[in-house]
Amino acid sequence: MMKKTGLLILISYGAIVSLGCTGISSGVRDVLTLPVGDAERSDQRVAVQVDTVVNTLSGNALSPQALSEYLTAARLVLVAEQHTSLEDHRVQLRVLELLKEAQRPLVIGLEMFVVDNQPTLDAWVAGQLTEAEFVGQSDWYSTWGYHWGYYREILLFARAHAIPLVGLRGPSEVLTENGVSPDLSSQDHRTLFSAFFGTDDPVHGGLPEDQLEALFVAQCRRDAVMAFHAAEALKAHPEATLVVLAGAGHVVYELGIARQIAEWYNEPATTIVPVSVQSSETRVQASVGDFAWGVPNETDPAFPSLGAISVSVDGGLHVIHVNPDSTADRGGLEPGDILTHFKDTAIAASSDLNRILATVEWGDEAPLMIRRDETPEEITLTFRR
Repeated sequence: MMKKTGLLILISYGAIVSLGCTGISSGVRDVLTLPVGDAERSDQRVAVQVDTVVNTLSGNALSPQALSEYLTAARLVLVAEQHTSLEDHRVQLRVLELLKEAQRPLVIGLEMFVVDNQPTLDAWVAGQLTEAEFVGQSDWYSTWGYHWGYYREILLFARAHAIPLVGLRGPSEVLTENGVSPDLSSQDHRTLFSAFFGTDDPVHGGLPEDQLEALFVAQCRRDAVMAFHAAEALKAHPEATLVVLAGAGHVVYELGIARQIAEWYNEPATTIVPVSVQSSETRVQASVGDFAWGVPNETDPAFPSLGAISVSVDGGLHVIHVNPDSTADRGGLEPGDILTHFKDTAIAASSDLNRILATVEWGDEAPLMIRRDETPEEITLTFRR
């Protein structure tokens, strides 16, 4: 069995609170009510309603059309997401639509793509690739892994309007080559990090202090790398608004990309945070972002998911956590199992599982071959919400 204390997995900030559900306020702690960030707002909270945008500085409620008046003068707009929240992606698409309607030149920066994907992104925007070709050539299910359907409408919109796309993730050596190190000095960022990766976290909870510190440094480095490439995109497109789509932890409280980008870009960023509204009493810290956009609470992901966390080992995927009441849990999957085949296809890496899962619809049944205590077994998964 693999010991948790020997495990260090870098999970995107947009994924960690989505282990069992998709709402941003459903994680190990309520990361949207932390007294961190902008000092003028960090001790205040604002109420959020579905389909309403709140200006967190004034507390005023806005329509999306009124929000666009604030965005047209911005050069850098960061829109947060939970990767498996279709409502969050609808907010991102609406922001792009509003800016396009205002006739702002646009560039879209994407956490989902590495910088090496740039030729593929350019070919997609130019209409030279089909959807299947784009998903395949960008190695989507290896480098990102989430269901293509969550992002499809955004990528189709970019192609339909010839909006340049820029991949933001890349090797951390880009910082060393430019004589830059990530800024690790923010205590507020450490507080946010602890809220995401606290002791209740099924993967990272209980890790030794040195491994948690290594994880924090890795997250700061990812922020800095994305910030560097965002700054390069701003330089390359001096007349355009750059809209960055990234996981919530890289955006909220302006402690991630917005803080790290100061090394290369000294204008303020505008941040938009979708908030899952679970009741009429939903409130968030005013410092969470410049605008809080209320979205309906989602109790299930839009596309089928297994509900388990696994790591690659020889011969398959080693399950390290199973979400309660998930498809995996109801099918009898247990930590320690090795996934070997899904729908009669061999599983050698997470990308194999992700690719096959994308062919499943809610309500489907599918066979999963596992190895438990060195004994092969077959279980049937039923994908129900």
